[in-house]
Parts: sequence; structure tokens; C-alpha cells
Amino acid sequence: MTVEWLTECFRESGIANTASVISFSSREPESGEGFSGLTLRVDLEWDDFEEGIPKAILIKFPSTDLKNRALIERDGAYDREFDFYERFSDRFPVRVPKLLYSVRDPSSDIESRRKLNKKIESLPNGASKFLGGNARRFIRPSGRRYALITEYIEGARTTTTENLAPEKDLLEILDSLAVVHSYWWGHQLLDDDKEGIAWPTVTHTPKLMNGLYRGSRDRVIEKNPELFNSNMVRLTDWFSDNVVDAVAFLNDKMTLLRGDTRTDNMLFTDEGLVMVDFGSFSSGRPSCDVANLLSSCIEPGPGSLSIYQQLSDFYHESLVSKGVKDYSKAQYENDMQVCLALQAYLLVLAAAHYEADYGESSLVKIWSERLTGLLPSTSPLLEQVVAV
Repeated sequence: MTVEWLTECFRESGIANTASVISFSSREPESGEGFSGLTLRVDLEWDDFEEGIPKAILIKFPSTDLKNRALIERDGAYDREFDFYERFSDRFPVRVPKLLYSVRDPSSDIESRRKLNKKIESLPNGASKFLGGNARRFIRPSGRRYALITEYIEGARTTTTENLAPEKDLLEILDSLAVVHSYWWGHQLLDDDKEGIAWPTVTHTPKLMNGLYRGSRDRVIEKNPELFNSNMVRLTDWFSDNVVDAVAFLNDKMTLLRGDTRTDNMLFTDEGLVMVDFGSFSSGRPSCDVANLLSSCIEPGPGSLSIYQQLSDFYHESLVSKGVKDYSKAQYENDMQVCLALQAYLLVLAAAHYEADYGESSLVKIWSERLTGLLPSTSPLLEQVVAV
């Protein structure tokens, strides 16, 4: 990152004409470097004033942890976020930071990725388990370069996952998710192979993902018995045993999903909510967004399930009030249970393969403690629910 490169970025994007960046300073905002990448606030000094040139920007680079980066690239997280900002951010119904510049090395085309995914999914179960259990050894980062520059949101307030957001923030997030989901509900772009959303909410390769789970399950549970109780393990194993059907069910292209709805990715300003970080942008069942949020932000305790139910009901009522009439309460509640099982399953993968900490505590520990009391005692359905 140099003054010359920054100047070139702004001129290429049409934000600056003749003005040049003559100096800059950078620092990490609250998010800093997570397991997916490095985020920097960059303050700019210009040699001349032009209308519209920014004084501060946000720049995102990929993770410097090569093992994390390899797994993240395998999931398409960097390309997901670029696709969102380049193709969907200007028609998103909730405010997001304005895209100022993006650049990435070319990737393989969609058809090539599909062929590779098909080959991976054709591997025998034993090979998938071996590959999954040794993912950090065998899955390598691509070496592609990425840089994303967006507007910096001044004066914003956020609540990181290690803390608990106030109820009014959660209600605003849930209502905003209902705005997003209703806006894209059944949209023609969801099924457009060329111009649509190329990313499913869970994965293109459920057998490989399940190899990750099977290859690390016993080690993770043995190491963290206090985090994975018998009911949670029962559900994660249920998801694993039904992984192909479960993934297909959750990937059903009902609407656009913003993904990773933790409160870390929600900024509150005087003008309202701003959503950030779209590395999990996808399509699928809307319950995936809601369960991801609620499973991570409710204080564990005797009243947690009641609070969860109230917040979950609020979202569905909001979705219906915005015009979605073909998603019954019974179906939604069943889908939420499937998504909670998915969250538990993903925590096993996170404990085994990702490095993500909040101070002295790990993301897995925080999330597991909050999720445990919300999990269903019976396995949900992977099909349409008949309302009685």
C-alpha cells in the first residue's frame, strides 16, 4: 500500500480526477485482523481538494494466516464479498458501505469450479474423511491477490460477539433482515446461472465438509467436553449422517442471504443500521441468517429459550408484514431447528480448523455456551412441513 497505489485506485474508479494522495496513516478498527482477513482504517491526506474524495476509507486484505486463508478461499469467502459489492450492493435494500474500489486476481470460471466440486464430491467417503481430517495440510492458498476499498462509516457503534447486544439492536437487525429477505424473495436472479448468486449458504461440497467433520469430531469433543454436551453431539451427528440432504435443504434458493449475521457485522449510526462484511453472502433459506444471529447473541440461562422464541417470532411476523405469505410459521420454526443443528455442526469444524479468539476466550467457547440451551431435543425435518 503506497500513496501511488492509492492515488491510482481513486483515479481508476473515477473518484479523483487530478488530486493525489500525498500521505496516509493506517490502523486497525475494532474488528482488526480476524480469521478471514485484515481490515484497516486508512486516513488520507490529499494535495488538492476535489468534491467527493474521502478523508478516511476502509481497506480489506486476505488473511496472513495461510492455513486459515486456504480454507476460506475453498469456501469462496473473498469472492463472495467481491461479488456482493460489485454486483449487488447498489441495489441492496439496507445501507451498506459504499464500494470505492475493488481489485482481485482472476479466478476459475463457474463451470470449472462446478467440475472440480463434482470431482471432489465423487471421492469415496474414506477419502473425504482423510482429506477433511488433514485439511490444513492438503488445502493450499491460491496466491491470488485481493484488495477491497469501501467507505469508512464514522461514529458507528457495534457490539462484538464476546459482549451482548441490547434487545433494541437485535430487533432492528431482525427487522432489517426481514427487509432484505422479503425484497429478494423468489427473485429471478436466484435461479440465474450467469448473472445470479453463484454461492449457496452452506457449501457446494457437502461430502468434503463432512470429511472435515468426521476427521476431527472425536478429537474436538474429547478436548472440549464442556462445550459439546450429549444433545449437541447428537444433533451434529444427525446433521453429519444426513449431510447431503440437509445441505440441499438449506441451500434451497428462497432468497438472498447476507450471511454471518453476528452483531460484529452490524454498525449502528444516527441514521440507522449499516451492514458490513459479506464473506458469507449467498442464497438459501432465510432461517440461516436468523439462526446465525440468535444462536450467537442470547445470554445463556434459564430464560434464554424464551428470549430466543420471542425474537424468532418477531422476525417471522416482520417478514409476513413485508409481503411474504408463502412461508408458514410451522415451516419457519422447523427450518430454524435445522439451522441450529448446522450452527452446532459448524462449531466442531471451527474448533478443529479455524483460529479466532476474543481476548482470553475463543469464538467457539462463547458461541457454544449460548447455543446449547437453544438446541431442539428431537431432530427436525428435511422437507416441507404440513401446517395443521
